[in-house]
Amino acid sequence: MPESDFILVKELENNEGYKTGFIILNSPETLNSLTLDMVKDILDQLKKWADDPYLAAVSIEGAGEKAFCAGGDIRALYESMLQHPGGPNPFSEEFFEQEYRLDYMIHTYPKPVICWVDGLAMGGGVGLVLGSDFKLSTERTGFAMPEIGVGLFPDVGFTSYINKLPKGVAMFLMLTATKINAADTQAIGLTDYFLHSTKKQEFDKKLSGINWMKDSFSNVHLISSLLESLEQKEGLGLESEIKPRLKKIESLMDGSSLREVSENLLHLKTDDSWLQKAVRGFEGGSPTSAFIIWDQCVRAAELNLKEVFQYELDLAIQVTRHPDFTEGIRAAIIEKDNNPQWKYDEINNVPTEWIKEHLEPAWDVNPLEDL
Repeated sequence: MPESDFILVKELENNEGYKTGFIILNSPETLNSLTLDMVKDILDQLKKWADDPYLAAVSIEGAGEKAFCAGGDIRALYESMLQHPGGPNPFSEEFFEQEYRLDYMIHTYPKPVICWVDGLAMGGGVGLVLGSDFKLSTERTGFAMPEIGVGLFPDVGFTSYINKLPKGVAMFLMLTATKINAADTQAIGLTDYFLHSTKKQEFDKKLSGINWMKDSFSNVHLISSLLESLEQKEGLGLESEIKPRLKKIESLMDGSSLREVSENLLHLKTDDSWLQKAVRGFEGGSPTSAFIIWDQCVRAAELNLKEVFQYELDLAIQVTRHPDFTEGIRAAIIEKDNNPQWKYDEINNVPTEWIKEHLEPAWDVNPLEDL
């Protein structure tokens, strides 16, 4: 069975010959961030398992205790943008296309997919989570879409989730780069079950011992029953920080334009340190990214899943052809001065034509047209 340094693959067989497949992101020193090779390896493995009549279910997890997956290989993207300023950029185009193909495959996979969100999930890691049938949180779960802080936007299919969350919450998380915990993800529906990390070994053993059926629909119910028997519903040891603030978040995001929402945030008078931190996240983010996020929120309801990934791919490639993404990575990751010099320094100074450039199709025919 193919196995690389950063992706571990195993199959556990039960008495009837049915198998459970496990994919482990195995780069804890990089917080399991996805390289292009890792994306391709996972894609290839999922394609093989999709055609295997004895492969009943797939579990995806990350090695180590700190992160499930902290995103994509942002340093490689940075180097490629330096080499190809203004584009075309062969590496970034291949990376985003393959990453989105993987995310779309998980959303539409013919067999149940389980994702252990044990540790931090950000950016590209969130893409693996969102399409999974069973999203499992633990006491170590952390979730964030911090792309505005590096001049990108929350991608990997997150546009399809905007209207599934409580009103205003997705826009708030996207604009402020707010990190939330397991109790939060449970409260707003980003994860389905809470299992303490110490139950993972027991879960894997019982999962592999399930008397699998031939059809995936029945297997989904079998996994649900197992999870319900192990799930911890009370005494998580965590308090949701977002739940008591849902009404306030809704009011902050209530505006007919990005400028109105920006005013709501920037003029917020509060002693709430959690909200103050959120405002600082918005203040430090790219104004160009904020406009892209606004467009995502406006368009979300009209796009099907295929259209979401095509739309996001166009956006992602246009972002790589403009300067804020490179500058954001420089400031946050490379030089770590945390002082990005955005092309336009505030919402009110961003020209309409500049945003239109980012919203234009990146190709005559989108590479994901064949999804």
